[in-house]
Amino acid sequence: MADVDYDVLVVGAGVAGLAAGRLLAGAGMRVALLEARDRIGGRILTRRVATAGAGTSIAVELGAEFIHGLPPETCSLVREAGLVTSEVRGSHLRFANGRLAADAHNDGGMSVLEQMVVWAGKEPRQADISFAQYLKLAAVDERACKSALRYVEGFNAADSQRISVAALAEQQQAEDRIEADRLFRITNGYEALAQFLAKAIQQNGGSILLQRVVQSVAWRAGAVTVGGVEAGGSVFSLRAPCAVISLPLGVLQAQTVSFSPTPGEILTHAGRLAMGAALRVSLLFRSRVWRETASSLPGLSAALNELSFLLAGEEELPSTWWTSMPETTPLITAWVGGPKVTALKQRVGAHAAPEALAFECIKSLAKILGQAAASLQQQLLSWHSHDWQADEYSRGAYSYVPAGALEASEKMTQPVHETLYFAGEHTGSGAHWGTVHGALRSGIDAATRLLRANRRIDTDSQAVAAPSKNRAAQ
Repeated sequence: MADVDYDVLVVGAGVAGLAAGRLLAGAGMRVALLEARDRIGGRILTRRVATAGAGTSIAVELGAEFIHGLPPETCSLVREAGLVTSEVRGSHLRFANGRLAADAHNDGGMSVLEQMVVWAGKEPRQADISFAQYLKLAAVDERACKSALRYVEGFNAADSQRISVAALAEQQQAEDRIEADRLFRITNGYEALAQFLAKAIQQNGGSILLQRVVQSVAWRAGAVTVGGVEAGGSVFSLRAPCAVISLPLGVLQAQTVSFSPTPGEILTHAGRLAMGAALRVSLLFRSRVWRETASSLPGLSAALNELSFLLAGEEELPSTWWTSMPETTPLITAWVGGPKVTALKQRVGAHAAPEALAFECIKSLAKILGQAAASLQQQLLSWHSHDWQADEYSRGAYSYVPAGALEASEKMTQPVHETLYFAGEHTGSGAHWGTVHGALRSGIDAATRLLRANRRIDTDSQAVAAPSKNRAAQ
């Protein structure tokens, strides 16, 4: 393929790349996004799945599912795109000591995190320790310790022996500012957000080139050549004065894309961060099978009818479940994050058929509900999962910050000779690592830096992110 010249190349059409591409194309730059997959969205992956109803289907998320709180980047975009969201609500149940009960939310886990934030605020940043070290230092009692570990490892897909207390404290404060304890879903699926960004890029003359596997980035100040292989095996080479690199952290760490020369200390800082493991399996039944437990537990009948989250003890894998509430779709999702992903995979067996994972989840759910696994299996319509760790274009679920590496994310955002600009949820994103809104902000920030360097704008990034003429009413 002959060389094609653009004003800027964007490597990766995940949320960060799409956000950057939209802003750059909207500013009149000739933009090309290069994406290795045959789709856009990165770790947003929505599948349309048939239900038991004739001709009906639902959106099943295999990657990002929730909007956490009210982040301005996402909320502005949702309004502008005219997307409908629903807030998660419903009952929370806990399975412990062989029985289901209402989850009282008083086991001390969140209190541990609140105390951690206070402790971290009194310590210098350079005195950072891991969360596991903090739990020992603070002499947290066993019950609260288990709850806090479950939350930190599950939510952050992190190893408690590695994840930074300083980063957790900043993250907790950032979440409080956007009411992150509230959860929302996009009714038509998260992919609608990515599609809106892609459409805006193309309407402004930008190109989205799918199935372009980038293998090399050769650059010097003011000139970038990106090379790789297309779907048919032919080689491509594209040129531009600058590029936005929005590859996932796992891909950067695997060094499957070579940089010549090495872009300063960017890759060194990338190596200081960590890519977390997460596994989710969504089970679609003919009916909401958890309601059938109500006959044996009449005191929980209302809670089971409105079940939203279900938590089980450490001995259960998976131990975190959620339904589609407030929608009454007969779909329930199992979630495992952090080191327990390896434990679950080992339980299933490295060489087991893919269906073995679904059956392991069914067995766990059956135990929690007090039903026969065979009965649940007969009710199962389909199961859905995606192994992000084995996905060569992600190599992990999302990032977290190990102890001692708090400044690494921010340092990755520094432009390299006003030629290479790095973006992604792992980069400086206001302590919102591992989130869609963190990825959105990182793409907006990278594009804003690039535009300023090219004297295309002189406004702040928030104004550029959501132009007033397109902003929906508050």
